[in-house]
Amino acid sequence: MSLDYFGQSTYKEKWNGLDLVYSCDKIVFTGRFAFGGIEPMLGWLAQLRTFGVLAPPDQPWGYFLKEVRFYEKFAVMSYRNNFVFEFFNEAKEKVSFYLGVGFNTAMGFVETWRVEFNPNKVLLNCGAWARDFLLRLKGCSKVGGLTNSIEVKSFDLAIDFPVARDCVLYEKGQRVHKLFMYSALNRTDYYGDSRKHGATKIYNKALEAGLERDLTRLEVTLELDDFDSVRHYFEGLRVLRHGQIVMEELGTSLKQNDRVFLELLNLHPEYLSRLTYRKRDAFKPYLKDFVQPFVLSLKAFHYVAGWTAAFITLDIRSIFGDDR
Repeated sequence: MSLDYFGQSTYKEKWNGLDLVYSCDKIVFTGRFAFGGIEPMLGWLAQLRTFGVLAPPDQPWGYFLKEVRFYEKFAVMSYRNNFVFEFFNEAKEKVSFYLGVGFNTAMGFVETWRVEFNPNKVLLNCGAWARDFLLRLKGCSKVGGLTNSIEVKSFDLAIDFPVARDCVLYEKGQRVHKLFMYSALNRTDYYGDSRKHGATKIYNKALEAGLERDLTRLEVTLELDDFDSVRHYFEGLRVLRHGQIVMEELGTSLKQNDRVFLELLNLHPEYLSRLTYRKRDAFKPYLKDFVQPFVLSLKAFHYVAGWTAAFITLDIRSIFGDDR
């Protein structure tokens, strides 16, 4: 586990000889404005759009608020006032987060809000500004009748596997599956409804980040729930290891066609997902060391979920690494 000065959290753990990294990739907050709270907030946001606000000058990072983009939506089940806060560092790298104010329903306008951001980027690069912003938002909000409070609606649990993209498979079962594929290594898989908890994404993180080593990322959208309620989302995950099948050790127990299948799997593990369930069952004795069912770590989940839950109270020490 590590928590650096700026609040970026990760949990590292070994699994089957692989060094896995767990983290919170996105947090969604929601809340309802207390009586009379929405007007001052909209007024302050209007000032930000006009003048902008520099990050505190005594902070060691070079990030500052560069732009506040604003747009409106009037469709039912959408936020009317939408803000995107953009920060830039000296290398012109952009960090942003989203705020929606006022929800449109069929019955009218509801004084609620929604915030989305990646804590590993926002807290690392503009943590002081994000802290002050969330405290301001919390001060004019209520959740369940409690004033001065916010709610963590969901978070994305990310797990990084130091293997090639074609070595991570997911048995979707009855879940909806969308695939964007350009090659065996350049592909992104989506499972489930993206608007609901349990939505799963698997992609080549090394390709996205320009890394020279293998790295595949799994992201699952979860609510702050107990371990037993979420672990079934990970049960379909399989990690394959190249070169685990030694063909000379198979003897003559397999038909020639099946031997060819196994040889292809040894070179192209992504082909496993194309076989029928009956064929996979026939190959199980030979694939037990080749296909490794993933088991979600109880300790890692509790750490990341607990770190995320700290936002409910805006625990400055545990989230932002602030000693004050």
